Amino acid sequence: MKKIIIISFLWFFGVLTMTCTASEPVKIAAIFAKTGIASVQNASYIQMIELGVEEINDNGGVLGQPLELIVLDNKSTPIGSTMAAKQAVQLEVVAVVGSGLSSHSLAAAPILQQEGIPMITPVSTNPKVTKIGNFIFRICFIDSFQGAAMAKFAYKDLKARTAVILKNVDEAYSLTLGEYFADAFKKNGGKVLWEGTYRGKAVEFTNLLKKTAALDPDTVYIPGYIRDSGLIIKQAKSIGLKSTFLGGDAWAEIYKYGGKAVDGSYHSAPWHQDVQFEKSIHLSKLYKQKHKKDISNTSAPLSYDAVMVLADAIERAGSFDSLKIRDALARTNAFQGATGKITFDDYGDPKGKEVIILKLENGRKIYYKAIKP
Repeated sequence: MKKIIIISFLWFFGVLTMTCTASEPVKIAAIFAKTGIASVQNASYIQMIELGVEEINDNGGVLGQPLELIVLDNKSTPIGSTMAAKQAVQLEVVAVVGSGLSSHSLAAAPILQQEGIPMITPVSTNPKVTKIGNFIFRICFIDSFQGAAMAKFAYKDLKARTAVILKNVDEAYSLTLGEYFADAFKKNGGKVLWEGTYRGKAVEFTNLLKKTAALDPDTVYIPGYIRDSGLIIKQAKSIGLKSTFLGGDAWAEIYKYGGKAVDGSYHSAPWHQDVQFEKSIHLSKLYKQKHKKDISNTSAPLSYDAVMVLADAIERAGSFDSLKIRDALARTNAFQGATGKITFDDYGDPKGKEVIILKLENGRKIYYKAIKP
């Protein structure tokens, strides 16, 4: 009788232990700026990841276990990104989503690569990011593609023949994207009159803009972020500069800083609500239900796709082992995300992404055209 009781107790304890283990959350980290100069732009990325995690957990989690999202603040600096990556390692997360700025991802990726933790950046477009190693992936298109696409658009569609490029010397994204635009614009037959530079924390651009105005270019390409690009355009319009302004995917919420001054400008983007298919419509409805407004950041859906691709990889891996998750990510093929179908190439970059050209008009972003590779 005593033996039966012991066996029954051990069986019950074992079931209880398995039940507790099965319900334990699976930790993933998101490394983005919650404080500092990049925090405004990064807020919508965090919001989208939270939305994705909530949806995943509402549908039973991954492999029957809920996801626990740990948001780590990189404080808007590469050093902060390095520290956040080390913290993610200490927390024993199975994967990381992030970062936003390319300079931040370039700082975090080597740490995570060395520790064998998969990292998916939603929006870092610098080509060097995924070259760091086979644990690093991205959802967005790369700068060589979007820079060339915008240069072709400027020359062919806008009939621009001269350009000035204004680059943020503190950001790898800005410097690299500016180089790709310049090379492609020249190859199309255009002439780059000047490549000016400024510091990322600058708020006054008078000398830069006076020289630009003296050159009277058809277009001014600003491969910057929303704060610097918005302020530059606002000040340019105040001194009467008539050039057409162009930018990259980081202009997602430029109206916050540029106001009405940015009307008439164009920028490249990975998503727009007018390019509708099932998953995009689903995300738009889900976001509006949660936040009572439409999606304003046209890059933010990439963050939702990043966490959804990660969850899909974990399910296909059938494991929470980081190496097995990495291998499953590498095998991702035609995953239908909100920003299109996602298939990773040998470097962890998505194949076949298209660039959407948006026109800024009356405080809104209007779909203009799509450019495919």
